[in-house]
Amino acid sequence: MARVPGDSGGLAREAAVLKAVHEGRPDLSKTVPRIVAFEEGDRPVLVETALAGPLLKPAMLRREPTRYVDAVVAWLIGLAATPRKDIEAGWYERMLERPLNDLAESLRLPAGEVDLVKRTLELVEPLREAEIPEVVEHGDLSHPNLIWTGQNRVGVVDWELAEEHGLPLHDLAYFLSYATFALRRSTDTTAQVAAFHDAFFPGGGWARARVEAYARGLALDRELLTPLFVACWARSVVRLVDRIGGEEAAPMSEEAVAWIQQNRYYALWRHAIAHADGMVW
Repeated sequence: MARVPGDSGGLAREAAVLKAVHEGRPDLSKTVPRIVAFEEGDRPVLVETALAGPLLKPAMLRREPTRYVDAVVAWLIGLAATPRKDIEAGWYERMLERPLNDLAESLRLPAGEVDLVKRTLELVEPLREAEIPEVVEHGDLSHPNLIWTGQNRVGVVDWELAEEHGLPLHDLAYFLSYATFALRRSTDTTAQVAAFHDAFFPGGGWARARVEAYARGLALDRELLTPLFVACWARSVVRLVDRIGGEEAAPMSEEAVAWIQQNRYYALWRHAIAHADGMVW
């Protein structure tokens, strides 16, 4: 049921994306719920089939990290679709340029932070004219939305943040961050940023091999990995701001801005921008 009476947006999005996954990727049908019924109205209700199996909790992930991480990478490669070029006009403006400009309007940052959006737009600019694969994007690929269904297959639930026409690497970067926090038992933002750096940045980052395997699976140009990686964390902050302040661009209160700045997604976005120039794949 919708968290807020009458607000069926998230449920409608979930229903539409699950329908698209089942129609376009029948080989993944046992790893995602199937729609039983969707009733809109004052009290919208979405009914889905269940997935059987244990949650892929941090403790479970730590027991066999290679097995579980590689299963998620394989599942994400299975969501890849056709090249985006000439398919969806205006995707760059819809998914990156306009949301980031709205973020700059909503998130009135202190003087030392004002260039974050500007620098992000510079870093993601190569994506504007690039031919990149279009993927179904889950949007929250971490605990408790991952279920181990057995036979080396992961199941995924809670699709209310999904994008039927999403960006590659977003879900993988998000999941690998969850995995590295679990493996390092990182619970505070400082420890999480340190684990994030060690996992993704040059010098032996364990997650880099999974990113490269994913890029090969999607025939994704390595020159686009850093722009897509930065886009992941910028869009995570955009979604966070939208969920707190609504989707209309308007200045947030000083208290809300301060809370956002303490959030781990903001810290990861800031760190990715600060170290993007040295992120060679």
